[in-house]
Amino acid sequence: MQFTISLAQMHIHTGQLERNMARAAEFAQAAADRSSAMLLLPELWPYGYDLPEARVFAQAAPQILAELRRLATLHGLCIGGSLLLMSGEEVYNTLAWVDPQQPLPVYYRKTHLFRLMDEDRWLAPGKSLQQVDTPWGVAGLAICYDLRFPELFRRYALEGASSFILPAEWPARRIEHWQVLLRARAIENQCFMFAANCVGGEFGGRSAVINPWGEVLVEGSPGSEALLTAQIDTAQLDQARSFMPVFRDRRPDLYERPPAARVPPEAPPRHTGQAEG
Repeated sequence: MQFTISLAQMHIHTGQLERNMARAAEFAQAAADRSSAMLLLPELWPYGYDLPEARVFAQAAPQILAELRRLATLHGLCIGGSLLLMSGEEVYNTLAWVDPQQPLPVYYRKTHLFRLMDEDRWLAPGKSLQQVDTPWGVAGLAICYDLRFPELFRRYALEGASSFILPAEWPARRIEHWQVLLRARAIENQCFMFAANCVGGEFGGRSAVINPWGEVLVEGSPGSEALLTAQIDTAQLDQARSFMPVFRDRRPDLYERPPAARVPPEAPPRHTGQAEG
């Protein structure tokens, strides 16, 4: 089956909730005009990367979620993107997945916090992974820095995921890492990758849809806003896995229960001023 997927490569205006929500609504309308099944917004799209204000921003969650529900229902498309949600006294960077056919959102709390930007100071880490049923199959949810942890994506693939959904605020300085890792996660797991990054200031764009062969179906520029749209064919999943049966050839007896891992010593904390949330 074929589906149309859209990514909002968005310039997020820090702290300007109404302006960012209005821009997201424009992207949703454009995605619907292209008959998209999904619109993916970037990480922390409603207000940007200003973690000292995390508790303030989290108070807007009900308003943001209501708007996502309205847009998803109005346009008949699934919408994903990350925002700040509170649970008790903790604030989580949370990917909210809104499906107009389902009564409640699905949430994934970012499990890997980026120490170089003090995320562990302002946010709490998620304690579980999350998959979601989509029109094109099961999708594993992740956020930005999670991309550097291949174990997460392999776990999703082994549990039946056919695609990965990843909103991000990834800096231009390390955009080559982004591009390589997106393709690597798609190739090694033979899954589709849907990754929306933002632009403006330090952020590097290059949002992308990648197929299970590692082919880039669409990619954003490094510096311009855009609605990126690609058509995916789910038959490519079976084709890739039949041709290259890496899951049947795995040797979990050798590497899934290793001895205690040796963790490299940590360098002193360095705050680059560049997000990779």
